[in-house]
Amino acid sequence: MLADDCSISADQQDEVRAAARKALADAAAFGVLPTPVDRILEAAKVEVFPMKIDEDYLARLRRKAESAGRALLSAISKVWGVFDPKARMAFIDPETPKEKLPFLKLHEGGHAVLPWQSIFGLFEDCRKTLDPDVKAQFEREANVFASEVLFQLDQFAHDARDLSFGIKAPLALAKRYGASVYATVRRYVSTSDRICAVVVLNPPEPAERHGHFSQLRRAVVSPSFEGRFPRFRWPEVYTPDDPIGALVPYGRMTAARTLVLTDTDGGRHPFVGEAFKTPHQTFVLLLAEATIGRKLIVPLQRLAI
Repeated sequence: MLADDCSISADQQDEVRAAARKALADAAAFGVLPTPVDRILEAAKVEVFPMKIDEDYLARLRRKAESAGRALLSAISKVWGVFDPKARMAFIDPETPKEKLPFLKLHEGGHAVLPWQSIFGLFEDCRKTLDPDVKAQFEREANVFASEVLFQLDQFAHDARDLSFGIKAPLALAKRYGASVYATVRRYVSTSDRICAVVVLNPPEPAERHGHFSQLRRAVVSPSFEGRFPRFRWPEVYTPDDPIGALVPYGRMTAARTLVLTDTDGGRHPFVGEAFKTPHQTFVLLLAEATIGRKLIVPLQRLAI
């Protein structure tokens, strides 16, 4: 499972949210949907340029940074963007998947508008910072900034509460806010007041005994899930023989069904699960039956994990 990429302290969270609020206010972007990312960056005086980013280009940037006595923050993966805070310019690889662009642009903007990040000369942002195993504090702060701006602070949670809980809600909200499904599902769960979680799986791979298996990419839980199950352990591999693996769709979606999760103390807890699959990952959304609203109807089927 990938390491957490957005945990920061409460004080840091307050500072990042304050910067996000200012960025939205300066661009008069509150309530404008989809979130006007380009307008926000323009108001923050951050310029974005398409540029093919390859190793030769990065090597030249590194030499330039070193000769100027500045650091280059880097990660080992496909690089999607590079940001120069002194010039307030972001260079985005034109091959960046379209759905990643809003978050990536705001991530780069975070490096510009978070004032304490100016000690770095250049930032390389790669797949590991967008869906990352990155421990660098500035990268986590930039990720949080991007999410706070893209989903307009608390507005997203208010909109989510107006919809029936289920996988279709973040799919609709992704279109409303102009965000990727991946970023939206994570925000949907992490800001929910219900006991819920989303298990993100890598695409299924063939397996002789089980037909297929999926490796765990990331698990995101709501604050109430974390409070109720603080030591919950997610398996690293899922197959059709286990309840969560059985939810991996053969087509695009799996309808809601009941299952039982067992906590570290052996307690068994009924949940409802449903799933949505893209070419890049599968999202399995889980909701504790104790927090189900009246609008959610599921078949009478129980599975155990």
